[in-house]
Amino acid sequence: MIEPAPQAFRPLPGEDHTTLALPEVASWIAIYEELSSVLRLVLSRMDGDGDGDGTTAFRRNLAFVDDRLTLWRDRHQALAGVTIDRKDHSLTYGGRYLKLTRREADLLDFLVRHPGRHFTTRQLTVLAWQNSRLSDAQVRTYMMRLRRRLREVALEGLITIVRNRGYGAELPKPNGAEPPRSSIDGHS
Repeated sequence: MIEPAPQAFRPLPGEDHTTLALPEVASWIAIYEELSSVLRLVLSRMDGDGDGDGTTAFRRNLAFVDDRLTLWRDRHQALAGVTIDRKDHSLTYGGRYLKLTRREADLLDFLVRHPGRHFTTRQLTVLAWQNSRLSDAQVRTYMMRLRRRLREVALEGLITIVRNRGYGAELPKPNGAEPPRSSIDGHS
């Protein structure tokens, strides 16, 4: 059977990869995260149906959505000027280099790739580290150390805390302005 050629990408209405607006980029990340989540759910149902041709095409669509999600996440980091190297366990910002531990790099990368969202300590153990055995106190300790370390590269306001919602990340604005200082109650 001859497979149809993959269709060229057509952006969603309003999608502009050249935008300089961080909130808009964060919105596209949220859209593609949700779309990816829904497609994975549908695919998990399809896997049991045994329809090989249908699942192959569906997997291609999911791969496409995941590629778009990666593109928007990379765009978000590039606009903010923050680069996290998970292999080297490091962060670069404003020409400054900061060596991180593996857990710090994983945690920071996860938060930065989910802008505008907050996660509880329990969610972070599973989503950022895939390790549900860490206690809430251990996560808070990692977070406290990471926030202290980020001061070394002038990113002390990068990690935000919102009471009853958890930890998040707000990248610096493209013009170099710092993100607002975080506070326990979420007011800046």
